[in-house]
Formats: sequence, C-alpha cells, structure tokens
Amino acid sequence: MFGYQAIPYHIIAIAYGYTVNMSEIITEQIEVQQQEDNLDATPGGQIVYTEDELIAMRQVRTTLLEEHGIEESRVGYAFLAVATINSKLRVEETATKIVKLLDIMQQLGCDGEISDDFITNAKHELHPYPTVGVDKRGCSTTWIRAGSPVPKEEERHHCQACIMQYLAVHADSKTLRDGVSFILDLSGREDVMTAEKVGNEQLIQSFYQAIPQRPQVILIAGTSFLLRTFVNASIYVASVFVKAKILERISFTTVEEAVEMLPEGSAPVYVGGKGGGNEQSYEDYVKERMAQLPIPDL
Repeated sequence: MFGYQAIPYHIIAIAYGYTVNMSEIITEQIEVQQQEDNLDATPGGQIVYTEDELIAMRQVRTTLLEEHGIEESRVGYAFLAVATINSKLRVEETATKIVKLLDIMQQLGCDGEISDDFITNAKHELHPYPTVGVDKRGCSTTWIRAGSPVPKEEERHHCQACIMQYLAVHADSKTLRDGVSFILDLSGREDVMTAEKVGNEQLIQSFYQAIPQRPQVILIAGTSFLLRTFVNASIYVASVFVKAKILERISFTTVEEAVEMLPEGSAPVYVGGKGGGNEQSYEDYVKERMAQLPIPDL
C-alpha cells in the first residue's frame, strides 16, 4: 500500500534486503512452469482448505486464546486462514505475528481486531493500486504506485485497507499457496527522498512487517540513480531482520522491464497493459475477491 514512507509495505517491511539481481535473473525466477501463452490474465482456482491446514488454523486459534487471551471474535476466520497458510502452517509463528499485529493495530486506532469485512470507509486508502493481472506463474500481482505518507487521522483506514488488499490478493488457491509478486513503481518519485516525516513511520512499518507474507518476486521499478541509492540505503538498515532467500528476490528494474515480466495484458493500463482484462476499479476488485475467500469451518 502504502505511503512512500514505507517505500511501501512490500519493499522494506516485507522484503527488507539488498537488491542483488537484475532483470534477467528476475525473469528466470518468475518464469516457472507455465508458459505465457497458456496463462489467463486473471488469477483463479477455488480454495478448498486441506485437513492439515484446518488443523493448523484450529491450533492457531487455540494458541491465541489459551496463551495470549485473544478471543476468537477479534480475528476474522478468513484472515486466520490466509495468515496460517502464508506462515506455512507454523502455529507459533502465525500466532506470534497475529498478536503483534493486533497490538500495533490497536495503537493505530483499529480497536484491537482484524476484520474479514470490506470496509467502505477505508476503500479510499486503496488508491496506490492500479488494476493488474497475474504474474507468469498464474499468481496474483500486487502493483503499487508509490503514494504519500499516512496522515495520523487516516491510520485506522490505512490499516483496514491493507488487510482488505491482503485478503483479496490471496483469494485464489494458487496465490494462497504459491505466493504473490510485488512490483513497486517509483518512477518520477524523487520527492520520497525529501518527504517530511509524519511521526508514525516506525509504527506503520511495524504494522506492515507483522502481516504474514510470502513474496516470490519483488521488483522496484523506475528509479533514478539517486533514488535507487536512497532506496538501497533504506532497505540496508532493515536487512538484518529478513531471511536470505527473501533478499534474493529483490531487484531494481525499469518500468518497461517490469511490464515485460508479466503475461501480455496483465500490466496496468497506465503503463500500456490491459489490467488483466479487468475493467473494475481496484476497490470493486478487492470487494469481489474478498467475497470469494471461503471462511474455514473451524
């Protein structure tokens, strides 16, 4: 999402690392088994939770209640499912992240709960996202046009929108289990280097970091030499906290190269693509996808 104070969500908070490989290596990562010609531009595959997944979800719910005193009403079941699977069914890890996330969200005015609902009053905070299709693996892509810092009065809505977007992109079987691709378009955004601090940057970053994610490809597109240097310095500071395999998934690229790394028609309209053939607004896309996410029978 997400304000450029984060160099958003995905880059520092989730990925944190050095930029190591250039576009040809990214292309090798993203071109898995499917060929571009055989891919639809929209993510698909109805989610059917496995018994192992359901068992892990129940254990997470029990751990939250018995070890942390968190009632099940405070964590939506759809979010619990997505978080558990993104954490590879690691019960303690999932519970720890949810506990941290709840605490941070409460500090940001979210009443200490994580909702599965589409919150209309928060949909304006989805503005950094253009509509986009799948990557070359057939999984959802999150494409972000760098936005602005999060005003203190919008902290609650910003968090709610982040959760909504998180649920939406994972609302198909393939993406849920194989992970998303992130593309951050920073073209023309040298202003991020001199943006005035709001004062909530560290807390917002902690919120992003607490959301269980499994990014497979992370592209930072459209940076000038100076902006690239600035971004590298920013993510270097946080790199100590992330696994090496995540560091290997980050790279700088041009916007044109980022477009070419997606199936034809998947890129956003503003960069010459067709938005995955989806004519909806991103807000409507999120709402529709959230409705497709099954609630697990726990």
